[in-house]
Amino acid sequence: MRTFAVRPAVTAGALGLAFALAATSASAQDSYTVEQPTSVLIFPKVVNDEGRDTVLQVTNNHNVMVYAHCFYTDGQTINGVPRWTVTDFQLNLTRQQTTTWPASTGRPQNPSDDQNGIDPGGVPPTVDGFTGSLVCVQIGSSHGNPIGGNSLTGRASVAGADYNAVGIPGINVDGDKTLMLDGLEYARCPSSYHLDFVTPGSGGAVALGSMVGFGLGDAVATVSTSLTVVPCNYDFATFFPASVRLGFNPIVDEFENRNSVGTAEDVVCWENVQLDNAVFELGPSTFNTARVNGNDSTGAAAPFVGVANVLRVGGTSLGMDSATTNLHAVTGALADGQIIIP
Repeated sequence: MRTFAVRPAVTAGALGLAFALAATSASAQDSYTVEQPTSVLIFPKVVNDEGRDTVLQVTNNHNVMVYAHCFYTDGQTINGVPRWTVTDFQLNLTRQQTTTWPASTGRPQNPSDDQNGIDPGGVPPTVDGFTGSLVCVQIGSSHGNPIGGNSLTGRASVAGADYNAVGIPGINVDGDKTLMLDGLEYARCPSSYHLDFVTPGSGGAVALGSMVGFGLGDAVATVSTSLTVVPCNYDFATFFPASVRLGFNPIVDEFENRNSVGTAEDVVCWENVQLDNAVFELGPSTFNTARVNGNDSTGAAAPFVGVANVLRVGGTSLGMDSATTNLHAVTGALADGQIIIP
């Protein structure tokens, strides 16, 4: 296990814009997935702060031994200064094995277990206040090079709100330490998503009495939505954080009205973007659908992944409820990315 400090940020154009890979054929599985086994897992949201913890799960779906090289990236900011530190570790999963651990404590290695069959290896704890992401890359052997085995699935539970890891299938993997997410070596990441959300500050009624402390039909004082986003470019060798600019266009309300769009949001390394009136300039609507687009510094489409977070807060004497869900990509809206490992 190693921990590294990330160097100062550069623009999104510095990573993932000029890709070339000599490949003879490409798979039809050109895009990401949140359901099928893949060769790369991205957990966009991992937190260990303010009493919230994340339980992470990685599964080997095949009947052979599988290895994965994993990287935590801490995206939290302290006194306005981003940490951007990276900590790596390795998982060793026997056939059909699942391993689970809390981000706050990790999991110690058990020396009495067989390293090649039972104990999946030690996982370091995250630091207090950690807010960031986790990436796991399937490798061919212990400390080996990447392979396109497409064996891994993952799931995370953030304070009880679950989402699936974003999976990047391997296609024609050449085995070097630069993983080209270009639709030839590995699948590409989305550059645009559909997002359904409630107008910031709006309320509503609880469906089926689903909220803690709420009954059917109880009023909800406020509903808020945020996006946890990471650029689909990682450089774990030189530690340059990538960036992406998020735009929200178009936004259509329940009356089929198109609303004006507020300020674009810049995401460097990792960010939780609160969708409030500083971002949106909305009319008197309640329900909206937005297209969330990623661009680099040149205005070209840029890949990113993330999850949507919804917090519903009740009035006096009522409780609150939260949910974390995977985003729904716009069909065909893909862009090239890359992951560099040491």
